[in-house]
Amino acid sequence: MMKLKKFFLILIFLFSSNFLLANNNNSNPKPKEEKIECNDSHSLLLFLEKDALNLHEKDSNKKIFPASLVKLMTAYLVFEAIEDKKITLDQKITISPRSNAISYVNKVTTLHLKIGDEITIKDALYGMIVKSFNGAAVALAEIIADNEWQFAQKMNQKAIDLGMYNSNFRNASGLHDRGQYVTAYDLKKLIIAIKNDFPQYYEIFGIKEIKIFDKKFISHNEVLKNYKGAEGMKTGFTSISGFNLISSVVKNNDRIFSILLSCESSGMRNKFTKKLLDKAFLKIEKSSLNSP
Repeated sequence: MMKLKKFFLILIFLFSSNFLLANNNNSNPKPKEEKIECNDSHSLLLFLEKDALNLHEKDSNKKIFPASLVKLMTAYLVFEAIEDKKITLDQKITISPRSNAISYVNKVTTLHLKIGDEITIKDALYGMIVKSFNGAAVALAEIIADNEWQFAQKMNQKAIDLGMYNSNFRNASGLHDRGQYVTAYDLKKLIIAIKNDFPQYYEIFGIKEIKIFDKKFISHNEVLKNYKGAEGMKTGFTSISGFNLISSVVKNNDRIFSILLSCESSGMRNKFTKKLLDKAFLKIEKSSLNSP
């Protein structure tokens, strides 16, 4: 009888111990790993500059609305016009009714210039790249062509020249137009062309802060400001396009360009870009360690 009683006491003890252990484990569950990835509609392309090797891509030939990434092509044509001595950086532009109207479509990205105001090409160019001023983009387009629509034709001709066969441009600013689209793969060609054709202007894409008319403006590009080795290049957003970002980063003499399109938020765009860059540099590091 005593043995039987002792047996039951042991069973009770074991059951109680397991129950307490289970409860302790449940009360301190392991934290879930944060999912850092844009929604399924996003596309991306990461490539190494020195041999244009694609390191990672997803739907890189998918046509997307580019938003302010359009300003990369606008900048290319401005650089070209400067080098061809058609315009100069210190030349002044008079703000037109069109430029004024476009500058107020998005009240965040505006210099609040009025019709008849003047701005130098340098300030307009830097403002367009660093702070994404839409009115500045239109003003630059109008100084190069008679009007923005004719400038868009120049953009499309340049796209053909660069082999960007799946892109179409309708304006200089990137404001939404159903007929305006690009692909990550085509943007790769544009990035390479900017870097190779106009290396003297490439550093503009890495400027974090500018001053125009004695007012300070800070870049929207959080990856540029917070990721070690980041050099630039451009953010883009409309409610239809989603959040876009092109980044360039250098580590151990390797330069990687990252193109991320159609993310659902700026925070996710920045986190996912950093994650992609981390993985890409790790891949390069492992490859160099394993090479003979």
